[in-house]
Amino acid sequence: MKYNPRTMSLLGQSASIFGIALLEQMKQRDDLIVISADMSTTAGLDKFKALYPDHFVNAGIAEQNMIGMATGLTDEGYRVICVTQACFISMRDFEAVRQYAGYMGAKLIIIGIGSGYSLSFLGNTHYALEDVALMREIPGMTVIAPADAQEAVDAFDAALNLNGPVYIRLFGGTGIPIVYGADCDFALNRAHRLKEGSQIQIVAMGSMVYFAIKVGELLGDAGISAAVVDMHTIKPLDTDVLDMNVKMIVSVEEHFKTGGLGSAIGDFLAGMSAHPKLLKFGADDKFSDVGDYPYLLDQNGLSEEKIYNTVKRCLNEIERNNR
Repeated sequence: MKYNPRTMSLLGQSASIFGIALLEQMKQRDDLIVISADMSTTAGLDKFKALYPDHFVNAGIAEQNMIGMATGLTDEGYRVICVTQACFISMRDFEAVRQYAGYMGAKLIIIGIGSGYSLSFLGNTHYALEDVALMREIPGMTVIAPADAQEAVDAFDAALNLNGPVYIRLFGGTGIPIVYGADCDFALNRAHRLKEGSQIQIVAMGSMVYFAIKVGELLGDAGISAAVVDMHTIKPLDTDVLDMNVKMIVSVEEHFKTGGLGSAIGDFLAGMSAHPKLLKFGADDKFSDVGDYPYLLDQNGLSEEKIYNTVKRCLNEIERNNR
């Protein structure tokens, strides 16, 4: 369903899903149950709880128990949505998700809010920088990282019709940048080509898609032709969109450089006899100094300026070596 992009931007990804899209879905079906690990208000579920109290369960700060409860409810024919902070639903819950959603095939919709560095001042215990790596290792799991609120709603609607478990990675709070208007044509495993280019292909996920667009514009101003791709589905990966004719593929993610989008692309390229250089941007292999969101991005080389400068320098090196 399509809604006013500005309204959804103000609400943020989570509140757009639970405060708008979920309510629309409830008009058409009565098999949906939401279980939250004491994150209902933060997730934007207050209106849903008030309107549909019999379809909401607060598991408390017991994330593993939440997954067990949800699995039991799926056995009774319900479509169950589990939501809490991304750091806990991926790490604290990993074994439960692996066994129930992966091995036993429970068709859970697992939504992690506040991924990456979103929970800035709460510190390293609350940063979710390895969640994609963990979730994409579970057989049968679909992994999605929407770029804005509209794409988050579209991903949620698609997940409801998916015959298997899915992890949806949400970022930020309210007032997130708009990437798509009402024209977002979302389909699982089909990346969005946002900008065409012939020298570099920037492939980004989630929060970094907006940054990738800005970097693409800066490169264009410098005379460098850069394509930009929103790889919203990390598993299964849309490998058809990857351009083997560019000089460099650049992956950009608010996640550790290992295990996420860049690694997924690298795994594919490793099977090719010839392929472009892969330059990966992501969080460094360290626990970051705590600070506000722009500070955290900057110290890990994820600001627009640092991405632009590094890409430009690496392209110059490739061109010098090819002379």
